[in-house]
Amino acid sequence: MKKLTNILLIAVALLIGACEGPAGPIGPPGEDGYNFLGTTFEFTGNFTPANDYQLVFNFLDNGFDPYESDVILAYILWTDDSGLDFWRPLPQTEYFLSGAILQYNFDFTADISNDRIVDMSVFLDGDVDLSTLSNDYTMGQTFRIVVVPSDFMSMTNADATDLNSILNSPDIQLKSLGTIDLGSVVDTGLEIK
Repeated sequence: MKKLTNILLIAVALLIGACEGPAGPIGPPGEDGYNFLGTTFEFTGNFTPANDYQLVFNFLDNGFDPYESDVILAYILWTDDSGLDFWRPLPQTEYFLSGAILQYNFDFTADISNDRIVDMSVFLDGDVDLSTLSNDYTMGQTFRIVVVPSDFMSMTNADATDLNSILNSPDIQLKSLGTIDLGSVVDTGLEIK
């Protein structure tokens, strides 16, 4: 009798295991799903002596609070000789016939104790006299910023030097803040050590 009960239990278990019903709702992606959330925005500004040839974007003032561990990627809108627009990753260097060098670069300020990025700036650097630059280099410069979790960059095949690689990655959902008005430069009051 005990053998018959065991055989019946195994048969019932196999029968139940073979049954199929309609698929349930899709659950949240697991760690292997690589479904990251990032943020992108653009701003246009003018590099002048009044702003020390620096454009500052304050994250909290614009309703955005990135973690200190996030990765900030910055791109400048560039136009080639045929008038075609494309995005180049920063830093971006321009070499003049005189031998002088101009570089568009960026950095950010982190408040490590609160695990936050406070602001970022895009600035002109190099050995060229910035006050002698034509408006082509200083006025109406447009930048696109992409903020992604650091895990996204380490766990995917996205190429940080190619904006389209980031924007078209199936592994990330980007929230767009649109075009941001920089307003005035804000002193964060943080002491950088």
